[in-house]
Amino acid sequence: MRHLVLVCISILLFALPIAGQEVWDLKKCIDHAVENNINVQQAKLNVDFSKIDLTLAKHSRFPTLNASSGANWNFGRTVDPTSNTFNTETFFANNINLSSGVTIYNGGRINKSIKQSKLNLAAAELDADQSTKDISLTVANTYLNVLFAQENLKISKNQLLLVEEQIAQLDKLIKAGSRPQNERLDLEAQIALQMQNIVQNENTYDIAILNLKQLLRLDVEKDIEVIVPNSGIEVVMDPDQITFDQVYNSALKTQSNIQGQEYKDESAAIGVDIAKTAHYPTLGFGASLGTNYSNKGLRIDGVEFERINQTVYINGTETQIGTDQPTFLTSQNPYGNQLDENLSYGFGFQLSIPIYNNYNAKMGVQRAKLNAVNTNLNGAQMRDNLKTNVMQSIANVKAAKKQMEASQKSVDAQRAAYANAQKRFNLGAINTFDFINAKNQLDNAEINLLISRYDYLFKSKVIDFYLGNPLGLN
Repeated sequence: MRHLVLVCISILLFALPIAGQEVWDLKKCIDHAVENNINVQQAKLNVDFSKIDLTLAKHSRFPTLNASSGANWNFGRTVDPTSNTFNTETFFANNINLSSGVTIYNGGRINKSIKQSKLNLAAAELDADQSTKDISLTVANTYLNVLFAQENLKISKNQLLLVEEQIAQLDKLIKAGSRPQNERLDLEAQIALQMQNIVQNENTYDIAILNLKQLLRLDVEKDIEVIVPNSGIEVVMDPDQITFDQVYNSALKTQSNIQGQEYKDESAAIGVDIAKTAHYPTLGFGASLGTNYSNKGLRIDGVEFERINQTVYINGTETQIGTDQPTFLTSQNPYGNQLDENLSYGFGFQLSIPIYNNYNAKMGVQRAKLNAVNTNLNGAQMRDNLKTNVMQSIANVKAAKKQMEASQKSVDAQRAAYANAQKRFNLGAINTFDFINAKNQLDNAEINLLISRYDYLFKSKVIDFYLGNPLGLN
């Protein structure tokens, strides 16, 4: 009786949520995994990188605009940039430049690069979507493993309860003198075996929960409880009614990586055209604006004239001739004045014609062609793998359904045999060994049914995955 009470309490504790436990259904698990899974996050980062590449490709159409400035201290004999004369004094110079350039023609490389970047972005978005679908299927599988371990643990506890009930019935028979005392030992051994199974199944359940937490990137100390939908878990799809063409054609449309591969094939083909533009001339236009400043730069503030007399002889007669010599009054030219006075600007065209560049252009085209072939082969391999996986999945789900149906028939037969053995045992018509043997056969049949049921459930979800159906449990 003590064992019976303990088992009843443990079942109640297992069935009811513990205070502080979070209840997680399949949708919550999938949503959390999609948000936190590293592979999904990396796939989303690839989308962001592709958006950056597209922005860069679009802006390569526009002119560039760059400013530069330099500050220099010069020592010794150096050319003053403001006067273009040699100066042997130490002086400070500052230059400011503004330049702009735009590509007019480069063989259509810019337009092709923009188109390729758009295709790469579309492929990256589909790859990210495929990562989401893949992690969703993995979470669904792990979630079902937890439910299986949970249900298997409940079955083992129920089995212990049944043995406890039988040992109580045997005690009545022993007391009545219809059964020998030593038969109780067989049931006690069976109780010990059932308790061992409970411990093993509890460990299995703990490991399944741990695997789910790791997949969801949750703290291992976090208390969670997975739940079965109120309506139960049923398989709506009938695998005997589906065909390979139906599933495969649907998978070609619903599997994002297959759709993304088509964009990658087209992008690789455009890559060949981009490589060919290296053989074409490039025409560009540029303009520049610049000015200089020097702390030795001077400005004229005024002019003073000084009479300078010079003695000359005219017909032997000494004569004084005076001339007015100008003297310029200067001061340091201000910074703003120099920038304005030294302003220079210009524009021009630049044409580059490739003639020989060490086979770089030709080999670039060959490399792009090989990349296109390799990309196409990757797509073909992906479709072949999908075809194989679909064929295998259909075969697996059909086999799983047959296995589950056979297990159900076995359980029905063993339940009938056990019910008969129980009646005979209660009447004293069979001994404990025969009764335990009938019970063990029923226990094994029920466990096999549970295994086959969850195996069929998961394999049916794989078909739903290829059909594009939601990965729910009801």
